[in-house]
Amino acid sequence: MRKLKRLLVGLFLGANIASLILLWTCCLSTVISPAEHPRLALLGLIFPVFLLINLCFCFFWLVFKVRLTLVPLVGMLLVGGYILDYCPIHKQTSGTDSTLCVISFNAGSIAGEDKYQKLTQYIKAMSPDILCLQEISAAWANRKEVKQMLDSMHYTCAGGKEYFILSRLPALSDTIRISYPSKQGEYSIARWFAFGSDSLLVVNNHLESNHLSHEEKSEYRDVLRDPHHENLRSEGLFLTEKLGTAVRARAKQVQTLCQWIDSLNARSLIVCGDFNDTPISYTYQQLARRLKSAYRESGNGFGRSFNQAGFYVRIDHIFYSADWTSTHTYIDRQMDLSDHYPVVTRLRRR
Repeated sequence: MRKLKRLLVGLFLGANIASLILLWTCCLSTVISPAEHPRLALLGLIFPVFLLINLCFCFFWLVFKVRLTLVPLVGMLLVGGYILDYCPIHKQTSGTDSTLCVISFNAGSIAGEDKYQKLTQYIKAMSPDILCLQEISAAWANRKEVKQMLDSMHYTCAGGKEYFILSRLPALSDTIRISYPSKQGEYSIARWFAFGSDSLLVVNNHLESNHLSHEEKSEYRDVLRDPHHENLRSEGLFLTEKLGTAVRARAKQVQTLCQWIDSLNARSLIVCGDFNDTPISYTYQQLARRLKSAYRESGNGFGRSFNQAGFYVRIDHIFYSADWTSTHTYIDRQMDLSDHYPVVTRLRRR
């Protein structure tokens, strides 16, 4: 029995170490450009699986071999920064002492009177100081009701086709367009604003989507529900290839965006948008090395921002320069108008 127990402990310990190595590999994948190794970059998507496995090992060792609890704990501590990127834990506050309310929202190409009105009412109710909208038709911005709202709430509106920056701050420049290679013509827009005696650059982004059709998303859910699906191999290879193409495109786009940001040497900036990548990704980590992530600084939990069954990911983010601090960030799941939820943060000047 003693030999059998030693054998089982050895087997479970080996499995634990293997799961830690895979967890570290997921993190390592974020520093390698997907432009060169797109399939390796997809490992970030399974980061939560190995994180959960190691958490389970913590409880397992507590029951069967307490001193071995250190194995998963120390292993996770080595990538603790990535874990907090993915699932930060903060005491939630109202953030009422903040100077700016900033919202980023992918409106999902909504159309129709009811949806337009719902978006307008949401903006009135939230009354943000800065609102970055992606995938919103110019038909919405040109509505009489919207123009009256903008005037009454003292907003300036910058943007054009599908991308807008609404702000109460006085504008210091025209809209700047940041172009990069894109399959469907995605780009970023930026604008300078006055904030007190200083200037603030706001950048609104929408990086390459994964271009999954409704049928392909349904196939993905089938794979999750039934891992022994008869077409698992062919469907998995197809999805991997498609996701790899998209992640390669986003790598080039975020490189262009970061080079543009670096060239400005701006002291104060806010970067918002739908980046179509989770916190465990090359895209997110490239920006996080330069800027602070609002959700990492004051969010709580996993923070799912994609409103689609089976896709439990946070792909919408707000970043800002070191002269700001975030007092409260959350995903507004009450606003279910789109296939994304708005990201809301309250910022205070340091």
